[in-house]
Amino acid sequence: MDFINTSSSAIKAQATPRRILPKRKRKETSYFPSDSESDLEGGDAEEYDSEIVGAPSAKKAKAPPAVQPPKPLPKKKIFPFASLPAELKNKIYSYALTSDEPIYLISKRKHHYRHTIALGDTDSFGKDGRRGSYGYIRQNDNPVIRKPPLVPQFLVLNRQIHAETQPILYGANIFAVEDMKALHTFLANIGPKNCETLQQLSIKQLGHSRSTSSLAYPAFVLLANAVNLTRLEMDCAISWGEGDRIGRAFWREAHHWIESIGRHKGRRDAALDIVDLTTKNVSLWLERSGKTKEQLLDEIRADFRAELRGLLKL
Repeated sequence: MDFINTSSSAIKAQATPRRILPKRKRKETSYFPSDSESDLEGGDAEEYDSEIVGAPSAKKAKAPPAVQPPKPLPKKKIFPFASLPAELKNKIYSYALTSDEPIYLISKRKHHYRHTIALGDTDSFGKDGRRGSYGYIRQNDNPVIRKPPLVPQFLVLNRQIHAETQPILYGANIFAVEDMKALHTFLANIGPKNCETLQQLSIKQLGHSRSTSSLAYPAFVLLANAVNLTRLEMDCAISWGEGDRIGRAFWREAHHWIESIGRHKGRRDAALDIVDLTTKNVSLWLERSGKTKEQLLDEIRADFRAELRGLLKL
């Protein structure tokens, strides 16, 4: 009987259909990092899925914050410098780019290779010998260099301001150069366009040696572009002797500049009105004549101009 009952229960179980339960609805598991944190609904669902998959949950690395570019200032906070009247802008340029004292320039080498110029000492320039008794700056371990309070950075703001400030920087200042080497380096560095705007120039020495004095001729060739000069002060001894000898020595070095000024002004001897000799051209032996330096200087100037007019065949 037990066997029969067991068999009948098995047959009954086979005849009864099995109930199929519906599958549990859940989010599909992704094995790649998601771009959005909203794919999972809550932290419990994330833990449940990770337990089913059997892999540890990987937290998404936070991306570094993006660097935001600086926001431009609103137009109401930008000072309208370009729209100022020309008179006011020229006044600002004059304060920033001009000096009441001459701008003294000395020659030097940058990194022992490149020839350049530097600001000199406005107190001792032309008084004490820097390289001997030739009227140069005396340099020591800590030379006192007093630089003029200029702001040449104005020239690199934009093209409009460069065009407005360039004539003021080079035209409204007096440049005093140490020797012909400094003059040659200065003119070569600023270029012909800036050289054309020079107004006043002072030369303190032709040179303390043959190497520096030999640059007098190429320096005056570059100075031929300075056709707007109003005064060229030769504050140095060009040559020892009378005015005619000084005139011949000056013509030998500066005839290109003299002819260039004559072509630009329309008068061949126009450069003679620009050149100015100082008392340093008065030789010591001329002072024994009993005349004052001023009287001797007037005679030297007259002979100097007469000799140059003769060389110009006027």
